[in-house]
Amino acid sequence: MHGETTKLAPGMCFSDEPGIYIPGEFGIRLEDCFHMTEAGPKWFSVPPPSLDKPFG
Repeated sequence: MHGETTKLAPGMCFSDEPGIYIPGEFGIRLEDCFHMTEAGPKWFSVPPPSLDKPFG
């Protein structure tokens, strides 16, 4: 959210959902989840290397 000021803290979980959408044609969205730890963010799943190679 634009203007959000909440600081990230251990225990918080998030999703990262990059995508490409062509109105009236199609769209694709990748969903990867991570959580915050004391040492920083950690992935629940390993994200793909790129949008054009969603399965590695």
